[in-house]
Amino acid sequence: MKTVLLALVFSAAVLGAKCGDQQCRKDAPCCVKGYCNINAMYCAPFSCEPDNSLSPSSCWSTPHCVDYTADFTKPAGSGAFAQIADYKGNPSTASYVSQFEPSNANLANEQLELTLTKQSDGKGFGAVVIGTRAIQYGTVTAVVRSGCRSTGVVSSLIIRNDKIGDEIDFEFVGADKLTVQSNYYWHNELDYTKMVKSSRLPDTTEAYHTYQVVWAPDSIQWLVNGNSFRTVNRADTWDAERKVFRYPDTEAFVSFSIWDGGSGPKGTSDWAGKPINWEKGPFIMGVKSIAVNCYFRGNETTYTPPV
Repeated sequence: MKTVLLALVFSAAVLGAKCGDQQCRKDAPCCVKGYCNINAMYCAPFSCEPDNSLSPSSCWSTPHCVDYTADFTKPAGSGAFAQIADYKGNPSTASYVSQFEPSNANLANEQLELTLTKQSDGKGFGAVVIGTRAIQYGTVTAVVRSGCRSTGVVSSLIIRNDKIGDEIDFEFVGADKLTVQSNYYWHNELDYTKMVKSSRLPDTTEAYHTYQVVWAPDSIQWLVNGNSFRTVNRADTWDAERKVFRYPDTEAFVSFSIWDGGSGPKGTSDWAGKPINWEKGPFIMGVKSIAVNCYFRGNETTYTPPV
């Protein structure tokens, strides 16, 4: 009996934790949403599930923040962007990668283009492009043109820890081309009542604007074209009952996305402006550049928030 128990323990240690209905093995050690593989889609830290992989060390280590500018007006191979199939885990080779396959993100027309396309079921298939380095406090500045030329289309610039659920975002919806929305979330508590719109802008689907988040341990500020329209102070997020600050403070990844909000559940589709009018396409989110300036001046250290 003792021999059997030892064999079971050894087997569990070799095979790793449960990943969906399987256990990841050495030839496919990384788990993502019930599937195992060995490439960047599975092993990159923004998606890999260490507790469900062959071992926690199966996931690639997280590259921490350094100051950089990703210039998407430059051609492929310049280090700004790569398809995820070509990414081997070295952030110096690509500041951003496309998270989906097949990919609707490409360098074209002197910008990074994220395209929303119509599928056979009438719904849209979009794109997510995510940074290869994590940031914990700092300034993120992006030059963007929204792709929301119809109701139902959503474009986003997001700083998010997907495992914890902390998020800071800019979001564009086709129902309102003349503003951008700001919001933040703590530990996946999706309080949509905290959304604040910018002041009126020239058409965000025609003009490029500079969108900026200044994220510090004590405050978050949202700016458009150098003009601040919102500040959230950490002190104001105190939850006296739970004795916590409901303030995003965990290391996160910067991403861009375009997606079909009009085909979502009623609350999402109402917010996005109902179904997409595909005749108003193409729906292309354009990003000229993004700069990240670390709060810790690019020394790749992280910060433990005050209690």
